[in-house]
Amino acid sequence: MAHGDSALIESGLQVLKRYASQGETLSYGDLNRELGEPFNLGAHLPGQIGKLCDDITTAHSSATGLKLMISVLVRDEDTGLPGDGFFTLAATLGHLAPTDDADVKRAFVKQQERRVFMVFRPAKASTSGFARNH
Repeated sequence: MAHGDSALIESGLQVLKRYASQGETLSYGDLNRELGEPFNLGAHLPGQIGKLCDDITTAHSSATGLKLMISVLVRDEDTGLPGDGFFTLAATLGHLAPTDDADVKRAFVKQQERRVFMVFRPAKASTSGFARNH
């Protein structure tokens, strides 16, 4: 793992699971704050958090065997997309061919986001009108 801090990776994974269960995304700064600000604010924050996100995705995929990128939830505030490292990792993992096409990247992000939400969002209670007798 590029980052190497297994406790920070696990903490980050728990934050992402919580956001996923709520059907929400977060910014790089949000993730840094959620983790107690282990990274210095500034121009290098997205890169530092991005490396951590790569490690989180890799650790989660290895542990679960799921071919989804949980770090899709962490977005750049300006673009609304994950950073370039996310797409590089997606290509490395064989999930997405290397591309500079913004539409292809947006479609991949939407697909990954749907998959993450499907796995982590709680099932809704039945609204069929047929309740069990107690």
